[in-house]
Amino acid sequence: MLSMLILAAVFAYVVRPIAHRLQPSLRFQSLAILVAMAMVILPIIFVVLYCIYSLIESVPALINAASAANLGNTTLNSLQNSDQYLPSTLLPYLGSASGLVENLFSDVLQWLASYLVDLVQSLPNLALELFVFFAATFYLARDGNRLWSYTKMVIPQERKGFFKNLVQETDNVLKSIFYGHFLTAILVGVISGVGFYIMGYPYALFLGILTGFTQVIPFIGHWPTYTVLALYDLFTGNYIRMGVVILLSIALSVLDMYLRPQISARYADIHPMIFLLGFICGPLLMGLVGFIIGPLVLGVAYTAVSVYKNSKETMDSPENISSNEKNET
Repeated sequence: MLSMLILAAVFAYVVRPIAHRLQPSLRFQSLAILVAMAMVILPIIFVVLYCIYSLIESVPALINAASAANLGNTTLNSLQNSDQYLPSTLLPYLGSASGLVENLFSDVLQWLASYLVDLVQSLPNLALELFVFFAATFYLARDGNRLWSYTKMVIPQERKGFFKNLVQETDNVLKSIFYGHFLTAILVGVISGVGFYIMGYPYALFLGILTGFTQVIPFIGHWPTYTVLALYDLFTGNYIRMGVVILLSIALSVLDMYLRPQISARYADIHPMIFLLGFICGPLLMGLVGFIIGPLVLGVAYTAVSVYKNSKETMDSPENISSNEKNET
């Protein structure tokens, strides 16, 4: 249940300010927290259910396409019939690349099917974890300030300044993660979903959600989805749409390079490698919730080390040492 408690603390951090704004209108604190939880959690539940539905609906057609091995033959035929656009020397390499993509695609589908089967088998445990998550989110959003009051009791007087700076910097890091990274990913996902729908791709909403999800991960961004779609249009001979997809991906890269640093720099500047390790190690330790918990835990750990470093440098500064010596004399 540890991952559920940590995840509940993260969502309580988001729910609490929304509940404070709703409380004057709703009068009751508990009702305001429940409404805020619905505003934050229900859209996420809808997104997850829609992704599961889209995967279940598309898996039979995708499995048939991968197992029948028609993708490679169609690719070679389309490329051979399109020699006026591509040099003939590239055809063998593209044909082998299409076979590699086909094998990779089949492996991903097999992993996804086994994961869904394991998920269905673990529904009782999942229901218990969700119950703990919702209850912990509600009580942490309502009574989280009491935890801090108990924590201050055990902090030594000479270290309260350090912990005060730590809490403030942690708040800045969390705001940087939520606004700088998650908000940018949501914006890129919405733009991508609308663009995919206009360009006529099936499951445009699911592709937009997938693009927003990969956009959060540093050094990866939205390129996996756009690369697969561009290769699909290349293999099927839709070169005009492939060009539009490439142009849209370049435009989103420019938007990300400008928007993400502008928002993140207002709160805290975290090195991208920390987030990359969080996104890789978090799911390995905690499952799917690790995609959220991993970067947050490493970001808070980075903040603790940074605050300790600054306090240590302040204590070891010549001015501080001289003032301490005067006090002792």
